This record gives sequence, C-alpha cells and structure tokens, in this order.
Amino acid sequence: MRTTLLASLLDAARSNLDRGADRVALFESGRVYLAENAPADGTGPLAGEFAGRHPAPAREPLRIGCMLAGEPARTWRQGPAELDYFAAKGILEGLLGSLGLELTVEPAEEPFLHPGRSAAVLVDGDHVGWVGEVHPLVARSWGLDGVAGFELDLAPLVAASPAGRERYQDLTTFPAVYEDIAVVVPEEASAQTVRESVLRGAGELLVSAEVFDLYRGEQVAEGRKSLALRLAYRAPDRTLTDDEVAERRAAIKAALAEIEGSLRE
Repeated sequence: MRTTLLASLLDAARSNLDRGADRVALFESGRVYLAENAPADGTGPLAGEFAGRHPAPAREPLRIGCMLAGEPARTWRQGPAELDYFAAKGILEGLLGSLGLELTVEPAEEPFLHPGRSAAVLVDGDHVGWVGEVHPLVARSWGLDGVAGFELDLAPLVAASPAGRERYQDLTTFPAVYEDIAVVVPEEASAQTVRESVLRGAGELLVSAEVFDLYRGEQVAEGRKSLALRLAYRAPDRTLTDDEVAERRAAIKAALAEIEGSLRE
C-alpha cells in the first residue's frame, strides 16, 4: 500500500531508459494510502471520502505526480536543458496555470529529496505537495541520475481552482507602463516574499510583477542578494502618468523596508 507515487514513477522511468529512451517525462494520477482517518467533511472522493455507513480504514487521496529523468534535452538555439528543479517547477507552473492557480513555494525538506533543491507547494496557504530533485542516494537505488519532479494532492487543487467560476473583465485600450527594478534583500528572503511585498506596496495599479534575474556578487553586500523584477502598471480608465508610477515606486520602497529590503538605484 504505497504512501507516495514516487516509487512507481521511478520504476517507470528506469524501465523506459533501460529500453533505449534518452530521457523521459512521465506523469501518473493515482491513489495513495495513508495511516490516517478518512475525511468526513464533504471533500469528496478526490480527498479519499467515500459513500457508505462505515469510514474507510485509511485515507486514500488521489494525487498527481510528474517525473523527469535521463539526459538533458539539447536544442539548436542554446545548450542542454537540464532536467532539474527549475524544469519540474516550470511544468508545475503550467499545470497550475491551466487551473487558474498561481504557484507558491516555500523552502522545505523531504527525506527523499535533495536538500536545497526542493520546496513545498502551497495553494491558498495550505501544503498540497512537493516539487524538487530526488535525493541522489534515492535516485541511485534505481540506477538514475538527475531526477526531478513533483507530487500533489488533487482535491485542494480542484477546490481552489476558479474554473467554471470565472468573472468577466473589461478589455482596456489604455497601454501598460513597464518598469524594471532591482531589489536588494537578505539572502534568506525568498523570491515569493519579495514579489508579494512589491505587489502589496504598489497596490491595484500594478497588474503583474515577474522575477527574471538573480545576482550575488561584489555590487551587493555580503549576506544579501539582488532580484530583478519586471513590473507592469495599468489603469482601466486612463493612461498612467510618470508621476503616478513614481508614487507607486515610493510605496514599493516602504513595503520592501518591512522585509529589510531596498531598491537598488
């Protein structure tokens, strides 16, 4: 009675590589069996709740897992694309995006994952699974190198998804104002924390904030790092002025100060 999809995904990866595949990208959806009481809160079969007079002896949630293994993919435009944490995270972002959800991760460790190359996946603040690289000792047990993937509970994803509950939003002909900023923060501050601070400080006029670069080096103090973000401001009823954007920039500075961060001028 498996408690994770990881072993069956590793089995499938090893079987495909043994039969001549250079690399594999696999997924599986199936139940796991946990030594916990089955839910009785109306969450339904996805979470392991089944009809009947007597509860199930164990919780049987439905999960989805992904596994990347084998040689890095090669393209003519750039070097090999590593099958690592970032590759798995990119696939996970695409999956959650199709459900109308935004990926949120935080540092976390699992005994079967590589320390420092793994994270917990959060949806609406709740832990729903993991993403990262499989620990080398675990991968070696299957004769594999460079294995990455993720595993998530499906019930909270479906519950949080706005699919079917979308709301109409007017299209606007007013152009966006774009700005790139560099933020210096303590080394332990996560990119997610920085992005949330920027969004909170800028308010409703800031429609997107995407992290696109990380710098560590002589130009920032020891124990600190610099994150670059691309910001897009837009108002639904007018074209924004430079003064309005400058006001938002001042508000961002104040929000960053709360996490010991500052704008890199």
